[in-house]
Amino acid sequence: MRKVAVFGLGRFGSAVARTLSAEGVEVLAVDQDRALVDALKDEVAVAVSFDVTDREALRRYEVGEMDAVVIGIGAGFEASVMTTLLCSELGARRIVCKALSQRQRDVLKLVGAHDVVLPEEQMGRWLAENLLHGSVVNLVELPEGYLLRQVELPRAWRGKTLAELRLLQTFHISLVQVHRRVDGVDTRLPLPAGDFRLLEGDTLDVIGPETDLADFRSAGS
Repeated sequence: MRKVAVFGLGRFGSAVARTLSAEGVEVLAVDQDRALVDALKDEVAVAVSFDVTDREALRRYEVGEMDAVVIGIGAGFEASVMTTLLCSELGARRIVCKALSQRQRDVLKLVGAHDVVLPEEQMGRWLAENLLHGSVVNLVELPEGYLLRQVELPRAWRGKTLAELRLLQTFHISLVQVHRRVDGVDTRLPLPAGDFRLLEGDTLDVIGPETDLADFRSAGS
């Protein structure tokens, strides 16, 4: 992944742009709001303001030559549809769009989106990380009041399976992945199933309400 265009520089788009750029990707960051463009101009290869529904402007910035295009336009679904269609016609290799509903998701798929992410289900920084490795995990911005946090395994959970712990029902948290040292190598184990057994030394990436995570250590200890 060498070149990526990011259209729409709200919280979602700016998180994607910053994370990709920090990993060495050449990022074209675009928004019609010049203040949002200025906020990113020192952190990405190119930050510019233009109308992304303008075919000639997209052609001028060689959008069709990009490894991926991320469309996170917040103002108007029609603009997202038109931009997706134009990027598809120009030959963009991978088009990832942000949608607000399943209906929008279906429409964006019809006009050329390869992947569509929904904010209520997903998170921007993870999208960027997975673009770097050739896949998209459907995680974007968390709802207000929710956090993604890395925590040490509580002593009371050692040796227990996820099915036994019932984390979502009991503690209102979801386990995203486990960090474990295997044969001397730090290993990430994403989305473990119910029969997965937690071991001493594990570190957990969990998502949950901020209030529940604040009580997490005492609840699990």
